[in-house]
Amino acid sequence: MKLSNKIIMSALLTASIFMTGCGSQINIGYVDGAKIMSDAPQIKAVLDEGQKKAEEIQQEARTTLENNPNWTDEEKNKALSELQRKLQGINQAYATQLKYKFDEAIEGIAQQKKLDVVIDSSENQKIVIVGGIDVTNEVIQKLQ
Repeated sequence: MKLSNKIIMSALLTASIFMTGCGSQINIGYVDGAKIMSDAPQIKAVLDEGQKKAEEIQQEARTTLENNPNWTDEEKNKALSELQRKLQGINQAYATQLKYKFDEAIEGIAQQKKLDVVIDSSENQKIVIVGGIDVTNEVIQKLQ
């Protein structure tokens, strides 16, 4: 997570604490997003499927270019632009699907554990140093 994102998350966390009042308790959970991305079977399946689709489109483009050796540079550029458009579409579709699965699992765990806030505190970029409830394994379990 970039430094600016950490600052924004800290500001949001601070604001949420002040909004709940000094006498209220806020329940904070955190996840290791990188671990979820690498260990959750549903996430890995979506990533693998997206990678396979991208490879199919790249192979299709290679075949098209090989079958048309006499194309002008303009025709090749047009074909490569079309490939890029298709790849962007695939990346966007699978990124949306990943975000939905990721968010849905985290929201479910947050409701179950009555957490007010869940933040990403990956091992390599810790936001939560002490306290909070690590729900990473529960999210991975939910994404089985």
